[in-house]
Amino acid sequence: MSSRKRFAVVAAAALTLIAPPLGVKAADAATASPATADKTYTAAEVLAGVQKNSTTANKVNSKPHINTMTRSQNVNVFQVSSGVYAYSSSLAVDDDGSDPDSDPDHQDETTFQDSNGDQLAAHHVPFYVLGDDCYDRKSPCPHFFYKEHGIKGRQFALMFYKSKVIGAIFGDTQTGNDQTTSDNDSRELGEASVKAASSLGIPSSGTTGGVDNGVTVVIFSGSSWVVNGANSALNANAQALVQKALDSLGTSMGI
Repeated sequence: MSSRKRFAVVAAAALTLIAPPLGVKAADAATASPATADKTYTAAEVLAGVQKNSTTANKVNSKPHINTMTRSQNVNVFQVSSGVYAYSSSLAVDDDGSDPDSDPDHQDETTFQDSNGDQLAAHHVPFYVLGDDCYDRKSPCPHFFYKEHGIKGRQFALMFYKSKVIGAIFGDTQTGNDQTTSDNDSRELGEASVKAASSLGIPSSGTTGGVDNGVTVVIFSGSSWVVNGANSALNANAQALVQKALDSLGTSMGI
């Protein structure tokens, strides 16, 4: 289960970009994706399309989610295309998993593991975090609950922040509401790993890092978008899917 960080961000880190700036086309992906696009799209074009499709008519949740960093109940999830879900929130830094970390709240386990069964490495694998149950104990869930939408462990997503985009996987979950020893809440959205933060140019310390708003996560559901590999390969495998994901989504949204 993930730890919670809510410290204000003081400065942004200038870090190496794994995927291209929003106006630049990424390299061709090596991993097969579910759809073949007829056109190559930039990240800026796709993000604009996602924002255009993030309308009330496309909202999935009927109750708002909680921004992990600010605690505001103003985060919504939208189905921006068939099987593709997007939300914008904070990035609170999750440093759990097999990589050692000085954070006193660090935990050695992540909800999902690599293809070898090893705990994910937060300093090496870009992963995002979702709630691990339906807070309301209802079906369908009034909040976005991943199990109702064809989303599994290591599910691929695009993560956008300012002029950057990366590929990431679903790696950890917010503690369920049956855990009384933590202030974690499965209604929260807005947490990702150390590697995801650093790749996006966001301060990546588990105790002082993160950003309050401006991160958009776009999740591609279905078994064809599950990323496989060992910890040492998962980052490269996720980045290899970025351009194909951009093209697939750009085509499906008709932008």
